[in-house]
Amino acid sequence: MRFLKIATLVASSLLLVGCVSSLIIGSDLQNRLMWAFIEPLVGFNPNDIHFFDAPIIKNRMTALLGDKYAPVMELLNTANKIQQEGALYYVASRYAPPEAKAIVDSAGMVWNASTNQIAVMLVKDGIPEIISEQVEAGKQALVPELPKELKTVYDQAVAVKQELDAQKQQLENLQNVLENAEDPLLELIQQKEKEALEKAGN
Repeated sequence: MRFLKIATLVASSLLLVGCVSSLIIGSDLQNRLMWAFIEPLVGFNPNDIHFFDAPIIKNRMTALLGDKYAPVMELLNTANKIQQEGALYYVASRYAPPEAKAIVDSAGMVWNASTNQIAVMLVKDGIPEIISEQVEAGKQALVPELPKELKTVYDQAVAVKQELDAQKQQLENLQNVLENAEDPLLELIQQKEKEALEKAGN
């Protein structure tokens, strides 16, 4: 019975939001529509209810992600639950256990009910990033908020990348030292050889 109510609400929301997908992020109407759409779906598997196919979600996600839409959706389609943490409604990919997420591809989509901002946390090929909707030009930028689960994944990925970058820099520094030392060392060897030849000639 509850699922039937949800399905009815989703269907009516889809019809309604098809006309308002172009509304800006700061729109109160769009914010209310998003809340009415997503609030009853908390706890449901997004794949079972075609959550990401709803125009109110898909239109904004495609506009936000551009050519990153396909790889992000490949990850998000592994999610098994729509979740809520305060004003944050989110979906997180489930490719790996939490302790491994810093080194594998991961994604999360967050809608902030307080700001009507959609943000995506993406870890792809070891590179972490946050992609977020913004307000119109000239207005103060919105800083995206992440729920604890996604923030943990993102922070771990950032830490791993920083460590790898530091190791790479150390190797580059060592290479530079060896390259710079190569010529003086070669000159020293040649000088010793020259001295040895001169002594042998005498």
